[in-house]
Amino acid sequence: MDNMKAVYLEEANELLDNLEGALLQLDETPEEKSLIEEVFRIMHTLKGNSSMFGFTNIAEFIHNLETVYDLIRGGKQQVSKELIDTTLASMDHIKQIVDDHELEDNSNKDRHESLTEQILAYTGETAPAPASPAKQEPSEQEAPKSTEHTFYIHFKPGKSVVTDGNNPLYLVDELFSLGTCKALPYTDKVEDIDAFNPTECITGWSIFLATEKDEGDIKDVFVFVEAGSEINVEKISETNLFKNKKFSEKIEGVSLEYLPFDISSLEIVKETPSSSEPGEKPKEPAPGISEKKSPTRTVKETGQTQQVAKEKTVSSIRVASEKLDELMNLVSELITTQAALSLFADKQSNSELESISENVEKLSRQLRDIAFGMTLIPINNMFGRFQRMVRDISKELGKEVAFITEGGETELDKSIIESLTDPLMHILRNSLDHGIESMEDRQTLGKPERGTIVLRAYYSGTNVNVEIRDDGKGIDPVVIREKAIEKGVIQEDAVLSEKEIFNLIFHAGFSTAKVITDVSGRGVGMDVVRRNINNLRGEIDIESEVNVGTTLTISLPLSLSIIDGLLVQLGKGFFVVPLAAIDKCYTHADAKEVNKFTNIMELDNEQIPYIDLREIFNIADELSEDITRQIVVVTNGRGRVGLICDHIVGEYQAVIKPLGVYFKEQDHISGSTILGDGTVALVFDTNRLVKKYVSKQQEDATLS
Repeated sequence: MDNMKAVYLEEANELLDNLEGALLQLDETPEEKSLIEEVFRIMHTLKGNSSMFGFTNIAEFIHNLETVYDLIRGGKQQVSKELIDTTLASMDHIKQIVDDHELEDNSNKDRHESLTEQILAYTGETAPAPASPAKQEPSEQEAPKSTEHTFYIHFKPGKSVVTDGNNPLYLVDELFSLGTCKALPYTDKVEDIDAFNPTECITGWSIFLATEKDEGDIKDVFVFVEAGSEINVEKISETNLFKNKKFSEKIEGVSLEYLPFDISSLEIVKETPSSSEPGEKPKEPAPGISEKKSPTRTVKETGQTQQVAKEKTVSSIRVASEKLDELMNLVSELITTQAALSLFADKQSNSELESISENVEKLSRQLRDIAFGMTLIPINNMFGRFQRMVRDISKELGKEVAFITEGGETELDKSIIESLTDPLMHILRNSLDHGIESMEDRQTLGKPERGTIVLRAYYSGTNVNVEIRDDGKGIDPVVIREKAIEKGVIQEDAVLSEKEIFNLIFHAGFSTAKVITDVSGRGVGMDVVRRNINNLRGEIDIESEVNVGTTLTISLPLSLSIIDGLLVQLGKGFFVVPLAAIDKCYTHADAKEVNKFTNIMELDNEQIPYIDLREIFNIADELSEDITRQIVVVTNGRGRVGLICDHIVGEYQAVIKPLGVYFKEQDHISGSTILGDGTVALVFDTNRLVKKYVSKQQEDATLS
């Protein structure tokens, strides 16, 4: 049961996250019916799961919330900011209970009672709903006027209903909360006891329900099991037939062998209930009542439906992240072993062995791509976490802020997304506190009172860029420079470009805030942001204009583990250049040196900076006269740099290993990989290389 509860807790947290996202969207568009339906369905699922696993406190609490949103669905209640606030607070409370697994903590109890009172106020109740009247038999002396109708419901769950995570007993029990109800269970005949599968549902119900609800409300109870189940709802009377003793006696005396129920055998439904008013004409039965249903219905009739349901349920499965990590580690080891096999096959000059080696390489590459794809998750999973934070902080600061997310379908390695959450949170908090002006200031500047923050993700070559843009006050380079001089970060006569001045905000302890708030302003955050981004082998860039806004762009690699690369040789050493970053390859003879002092050369009538890798790594080995040096031109989408090497070996799948603490500050290297013969090759960080040398070229051009 502990494992089952662990599954519940995981699913509950996922449902609560989805519910929070839907509520925040509903806050923006309160008239959107599809969002109201989505909120209701998530609550319904969470309530059902909670009841199934014994979390009755949570189930009852959500039931009250669900009632409010059911009123909204029926047009009897309106979505308001206050209701959204109460619902979000309720979600926080449920998360707390889920984390604590209980309500024993006094603060939880007090909060539980307080929120329950607030929720019930929306339903017009002042205390928890009394026990369901469904299980009480009304007397014949009750008031004859009623808006109740009687329905017959045939419910035969699909075989996989339980393994799909649903509890049919709970659904039947929910019908009792709608009115006066009688449920008659029956089971399929088991032909072979040895072939009986205890996980398959073989039970069905014939149900009579007298309620003020309509047919749609009844069908909503089964909304999550309708695929693969037999569900028939028929109105058999415009009145409450339970007030007719003859009717009650008739259904009480039904033998199980006659179930599922043959409605036409109940002639009483064609009669006027004894509680009818004098002079009232007998009600005609609803269309279809006289149509017979076979009492010998078998599972074979639902075979096609069951197959459809089965196909839907196997479309995705839940896998623990630890298993994916283990899979990627094994794939990494396989690639290293495959490289050793390829090297061995080349040395043996055996065509059959080489063919086998090539097939293994092909299969390992396919396996790598599939395994890598499994570790990629949409960045929208992370974006959703910030919706609530932006709403709460803007409310605390008294600001109106529209938070827009774009490119949520962009995928990143899950480990990168996990490490990116904190940096983005710091940036958004700063944007809300320091970037977006107060409504009064925005009005004075002729801006809309409501500020805007856009969080956007998109692919850029081998990288994913995450962009945070606001339409706030922007960063004033004059103020930043003065503060940096005051703090001793730079000298008063220092000559800095605007971009270099902006980068001063990443200095530890740097802040221009005049007032320290609970949100930001202590000077701890942006330096941590840059450090975390650097640890992910990423880059962060700032663009800003006073009174227009600020844009921060974080550029990140798609993966931290495996890449396709180009293996190059320098002296006796080997290096890997990420294949996706390569623009073109040339021989050294194709290039014309323009300026030796600024390392500029001309290729295809274009001047680009170059790096002689022998000079960078102090390789003193003499070059053989028969070696023609080669140039690998790499790009980051905003510039190009030529890397001069001794020899291009060929393509190589590189499993990237970290360099360790002593080499983590290297600008040119992102990691290492082990070649087939055990040799260690370093992997170039082309993003930083291009950024550094393109910037240097621009500075040299400015000075000249």
